[in-house]
Amino acid sequence: MWDGRFSEITKSRRSSKQRGNPTTKTTTKPEPERLHYTIKELDSKTWPDFEKFFAKHNGVQGGCWCTFYHHPEGRLLKEGLERKDAIAFNRKEKKTLVTKGRSHGILVYTGGQAVGWCQYGPKEELPRIDSGRNYSNLDLPGERGRKLWRLTCFFVDRDFRKKGVAGVALKAALDSIREQGGGIVEAYPSTSKDGGTWSLWFGTVAMFEREGFKAQAKLGEKHLLMCKTLA
Repeated sequence: MWDGRFSEITKSRRSSKQRGNPTTKTTTKPEPERLHYTIKELDSKTWPDFEKFFAKHNGVQGGCWCTFYHHPEGRLLKEGLERKDAIAFNRKEKKTLVTKGRSHGILVYTGGQAVGWCQYGPKEELPRIDSGRNYSNLDLPGERGRKLWRLTCFFVDRDFRKKGVAGVALKAALDSIREQGGGIVEAYPSTSKDGGTWSLWFGTVAMFEREGFKAQAKLGEKHLLMCKTLA
């Protein structure tokens, strides 16, 4: 039972608080560094930046070099080739598509280096979506004379994740689509966290909702079809 006395330690602590402890130092938590981003379209001039960025991450997504959705059959690595040769084949193919103007995308830069990527393009440029079982089974309204665009891939440098890079890339892609005449824009975000960053190449539901996309239908158990119309 308490006997009404304070220990010497307690008295010392109270005394220090009353006097103000001269040895106590207040520290200010440093503010997080603010990054400034710029964006550029992928083309022959920016290809070296894209190439360096993707090479740092081994071609991204198993060596895809963001070619998967360019093929109706969704080929990741060309059969009959050693893995390193198949990855090199994808890189060469991507460069050819870029040179011919058949591959669209946004590069996000900070400090002079590319740190983020968003692939977008018209329907005919990214045909793999059409042959996907979940997508092809949907009863979707017609395009009603509007051009159909697709957002198929996002990737952020491992050193710059959770810093808003993907959101910057998305905004820039939408601006570019609008400048090219607009139309209906489709996105296919993940609804599951299974698989970590690997599963987020389609982006997240929240980032599309912030840009005014609306859910249209489920794509299997782990993805949504979301759409936005740009004038």
